[in-house]
Amino acid sequence: MKKNYFIKTVTVLVIMTLSVSAVAPLSSLAEDSTRSEPSLLEGVLATEEIDGIDTDVKLDAEVLSDDFDLEEAVAEMPSVSDMTKEERELFDSIIKEQAELSGIDDVGVMEEALTDFFDADSETYNDLEASQQELDTRLQEESENFVSLYKNDILQTIAPKKVEAFQVKISVKWAGAVLNAAIGFAVGGGVGAIQSFIIKKGKREAEKLFTRTVTSRLKAWGAKKLATVVGAAVTIALNYLDIGTQIAKQLDKRDKRPNNGYVDIY
Repeated sequence: MKKNYFIKTVTVLVIMTLSVSAVAPLSSLAEDSTRSEPSLLEGVLATEEIDGIDTDVKLDAEVLSDDFDLEEAVAEMPSVSDMTKEERELFDSIIKEQAELSGIDDVGVMEEALTDFFDADSETYNDLEASQQELDTRLQEESENFVSLYKNDILQTIAPKKVEAFQVKISVKWAGAVLNAAIGFAVGGGVGAIQSFIIKKGKREAEKLFTRTVTSRLKAWGAKKLATVVGAAVTIALNYLDIGTQIAKQLDKRDKRPNNGYVDIY
């Protein structure tokens, strides 16, 4: 009797251990609630270098002019295949930055997924859900753990909700990277340029511009429901260095399952 109990106990422990190791990669794109908040820019007045990112970036006069429409500039962002040499160099530098900020071990996978999202020749072009699923697939191929997660019936029985949630949600990090890339390209740089734009425009004006821009982009990318709570998310996010991720994080706080690292797009 004791022997059978011991065998069952060991079996359960082994299954749980395998389950945890297999599910771990799924949360690589989710926001870890135990991590500290990203660098806070007090009142969006800082112009010094923070965490290795210079927020005192020189922007083009056109971007700072009263005629510049951020929403229109983001909406008219050219496809990767149609970019000029200079535009592609800017785009690649932004994508590289976002891949590194994501914290994913294989930054190459993140860079490819982001590039495809902005490439009209890609099947995931401007599609948040499809691009998340594609990124998931590529990460699976890079990890042996995913094989056991999706092919082992026992493990699927243990954590079916985690698998389902990952398939139907957009991770905070992915949504943030996409927003940063689109806005960054429009203003001419990465997160440092975005913050410089906010500082130069002033927080109140920037809040209006970002709310309109993010709202229109979410609608265009298939997340119309999220667009209804953008205003509150932007108001808070403007105080942070990584504004795209912080907007996504604030959206996560306001969806059906708050603070789980994923944003419900429906």
